[in-house]
Amino acid sequence: MEQEPAPQPQSRPLLTQKPKRTVTLGACVACRKRKSKCDGSRPTCTCCAQKDTECIYELGPNEKPSQAMKRKNEEMQGELLNLRQLYDFLRLRPEHEAQDVLKQIRSNPVDATPTERIQELADYVRLAHQKPQLSLASAPQQTSGLITLPPLRIALESHGPEDNGTFPGTHHFPGSILSTDYGGPSSQRRRHASDADVSAHSGSQSSLRRSTSIGALLHHDQSPPPDIYEAGDRRLRPACRWTSITDDVGLVVELLKSWHRWEYWYWHFMDWVSITPIEADYFLDDMDSGETNFCSELLVNAILASASFQSSDVQNRSTPFTNNIITRFYTEAMRLWESEERKDSLTSLQSAMLLYLVLGKNGRDKVGYTLLVDACRMARNLGLSCESTSAYVLKPSGVSDDRWGTARAVTAWALFNFQLSMSYTYSFPAILKTQPQLPIPYNDAPNAEAIHFRSECQRQVIMAECASALWDAGTVGDMVPSNPNLVEVLYLRLKSWWDSRPVSLDPLIHSSPENLVAAMIYYVTLIRLVHPFLNLGGGIDRTKPYQDRAQSIYYSSMQELRHLLELQDVRYGWSSAIAFVLHPIIVISWCCLEDISLQKLPCISHESDRSYRTLLICLRALSRLSSCIFYAQPLFRLISQTCLNVGIRLPSEITNSLDYYQSKEWTTNAAKMISSQYVADMHCAATGIEHRSIDTIIAHWGSLTLEDKGRTETIANDSKYAMHFKG
Repeated sequence: MEQEPAPQPQSRPLLTQKPKRTVTLGACVACRKRKSKCDGSRPTCTCCAQKDTECIYELGPNEKPSQAMKRKNEEMQGELLNLRQLYDFLRLRPEHEAQDVLKQIRSNPVDATPTERIQELADYVRLAHQKPQLSLASAPQQTSGLITLPPLRIALESHGPEDNGTFPGTHHFPGSILSTDYGGPSSQRRRHASDADVSAHSGSQSSLRRSTSIGALLHHDQSPPPDIYEAGDRRLRPACRWTSITDDVGLVVELLKSWHRWEYWYWHFMDWVSITPIEADYFLDDMDSGETNFCSELLVNAILASASFQSSDVQNRSTPFTNNIITRFYTEAMRLWESEERKDSLTSLQSAMLLYLVLGKNGRDKVGYTLLVDACRMARNLGLSCESTSAYVLKPSGVSDDRWGTARAVTAWALFNFQLSMSYTYSFPAILKTQPQLPIPYNDAPNAEAIHFRSECQRQVIMAECASALWDAGTVGDMVPSNPNLVEVLYLRLKSWWDSRPVSLDPLIHSSPENLVAAMIYYVTLIRLVHPFLNLGGGIDRTKPYQDRAQSIYYSSMQELRHLLELQDVRYGWSSAIAFVLHPIIVISWCCLEDISLQKLPCISHESDRSYRTLLICLRALSRLSSCIFYAQPLFRLISQTCLNVGIRLPSEITNSLDYYQSKEWTTNAAKMISSQYVADMHCAATGIEHRSIDTIIAHWGSLTLEDKGRTETIANDSKYAMHFKG
């Protein structure tokens, strides 16, 4: 009998592996509402195709929700900027131009979304003065019969008590000035042990933020040459070979870009890149090739020292001469300066101006004055000044005559412009009183950079020719010219220059940082020119016939300066700015204080008052600039303290910042550090210039007791400024 085989243990059936579920990052809107499974097919998913419904995706292909949120936020920011530009255009441009844009808004095509239409209108106003077919110069009479609305300027300029969208009736400051993004006094109290600004970048590309993103969005035609902003530009990368301070290529490249965009475009210290296509790129080509005709270790370290103030990644920017990368670049530049003291060259002259700027940002312009004198001495020795002692300067071998001539002309005019600007700002006699014999360069260059530089040269020629008759006879501090006719001549010449400027320099059309600052300086000049004739405190007989004219110029200039300050605030903010903007901020602050005092309003916060709102913008600007420029700190304290002294209430954010700058520690340090002859208030002529310099003011602060609760009353009793504004 055969034995049956033992039954095999029953094996478990193999589990069939389920197909891997496809992950769809973002379902379409219809499937989300139906709670159906969406396969993500585009342009129409399978489910919507079967149900014959419209298929709309809120996320892009392979886009994560966080990425979509970032994209939508950027789109909203872009739309907000476009709306602000439209608002500025309607508010600031002539009535017939504003009405023309209003007609465009009302003729909204049905096939365009609101976002698309807003973008079209923003492009329209940006290009209106460049393309004839988009001209906005419609005659007023052509629109007056079609649109029966009150003037747009009146509607937009009327700020009643209910109009507090920007500056609310509450005492909160618009956009907290103590945001950690800008580094308020709390961050300045800390002392960082590590120098994170270098270590954070070592061996990697720099992660510095581009400071021109808003300007690039709004004004493509005002952007610098594209190759300067390419991270792979080979001419920028060798810059590390010119400094021993860091080998971080990313950091150095980003600092150079930032300096070029902000300071260089305003001051134009040297020929950085070619202005015309046939010229070589002077500074960059030499930096790349190792030649020293237009580049040097001294110049590169001086540029990097000044540029570091623009970088938010640099620690303790507003603490002078602390152990950070600014101090290292500056110390290295000064070492090289001293070693090259006897060597006169274009690069040494240019470096002197940059080192003066570094010292000025730290409140030590008195120390920097010797550098400016040395720069002017070099200009004479190099044949760049009409006062030159040398008629012939040897041209380097291998450099063409045209290239050498352009570089010399640029340097000569840059120094002439710079030292005149500093003499007006810091109230010292001009060192070079006569324009260079060399012609103004870039005569036929259409480049915006060249146009801006030539325009500034023309302005400084007017100032040099006329201002000597007004202030050179020791009356810089007195500011009361003997002959009103001379003032009128200077005013008319400046106004003629201003009215004839190319449209590319119009700050209301092309609101680039350099255009805004140049316009502010123009109106500051007019305000300072006519202010002595206003007779706000008694008057002088010889000035009385000119008072009505002076008042007209003064108040119109003040109005324009307000507009420009608001544009800077809206377009760029204050986290990055041309440092020279501090001077217009201080001037308009005193003008607003004076205007408020003349209104005899109660000592409360005047939210509905234009001067009060402008004053808050100035304080916000000074507070934010204080996080990167030390010299902004005493200026912030001076203005905010004066406001409290005369009974103007300030938001708590302002007073909290003021508490730190009134501390004994800060006051003692400021008294030791600052060596400046800047005249902080040009209004109190009776006190004399020596009593109004920032040095004297800080010394006065040091003699007061600032820690007790009654400090405001103590300061008010001793402050000449409070007494002036209280009348």
